[in-house]
Amino acid sequence: MKWFFKKKKRETGPLVERILKHIADENAFDIEDDAECAETLVNSVERACAYAETLVEELGEPFVLDRNAPSERAIGPVLFDTTKDAVDALRHSVKIKEVFTSTQSRDCFFLLTMHRHEYMILGNEIEGEVIKRDVLQNAVEFLDHEFSSAAPTLLELREKLTENVMRYLIGLAPARIRQDTSLRTEMQRSEAMLKAQMKTLDYALKENKPISAPASLQAKLSQGKREMTGLKEKLDSLATQSELAPCLRKIREILDSPHEHIRLERVVMRVGDFGVKSDTGKLIRFHECHFGEDEHLAVFLASINRDNAQYLWPELAEDPQG
Repeated sequence: MKWFFKKKKRETGPLVERILKHIADENAFDIEDDAECAETLVNSVERACAYAETLVEELGEPFVLDRNAPSERAIGPVLFDTTKDAVDALRHSVKIKEVFTSTQSRDCFFLLTMHRHEYMILGNEIEGEVIKRDVLQNAVEFLDHEFSSAAPTLLELREKLTENVMRYLIGLAPARIRQDTSLRTEMQRSEAMLKAQMKTLDYALKENKPISAPASLQAKLSQGKREMTGLKEKLDSLATQSELAPCLRKIREILDSPHEHIRLERVVMRVGDFGVKSDTGKLIRFHECHFGEDEHLAVFLASINRDNAQYLWPELAEDPQG
């Protein structure tokens, strides 16, 4: 990577180069002008890239879609309500179809994302020869299906997903800075109110003389000073939107601790009729991607070959690329 340093050349991979260029372009920042800042940023990007690559590797091998496979290997009617829903969703996937129309690849590897919703229902339960009615059961459904990424090889798909993770992490910085700006405004209001309260307490203390002043008054004044010190420390730690250095610092903070912002959790469950979770139901495996503390998305890595794709899009059989 020759353009990056004037004083010291450093070789980095193509993904790291693209991410560094993206950061520089988005922040109107010439990294070459500040070698020390560049060195720190490169280290952060490389660490985050390594984490993103490991994260994507955790998805494992893709589930192979085959319309002639036995029913226990079909993605509907569990991830989709019915097999027809699964076929229709695949048929409407522009990204998967484009892999077959734009390349000569025999396979397409893709990522299906969904929102998992679990809820309780009343249903029947068979125990031996006894049918129990109105039993509270745990059910699951998958919503908002999207074929988010597709590629002709598994390696290309993993590279795409790794870069998507990196761009997601970098994209968090502007939002965090906006949050900091909003929080700064709120804290400045609190600081002004606290100053006014302390001024009032100070006047009251002077009127009573320090020796005769009530202990509660002195305690309130001491507490106010501690709160003021805490507010100033928090204000100093917040990035301002107009300053470049805090923006890059925020990016580095996020890249240095990517596990706090995105992580994967492997999920294994058995699901029976009507989406009811059951020990005897169909076994399904997928991962849940957690974004921060609250947001999460079910992700499912899969592949389909050209023969099965021709069932979805008969025109592929006449495509000269095939």
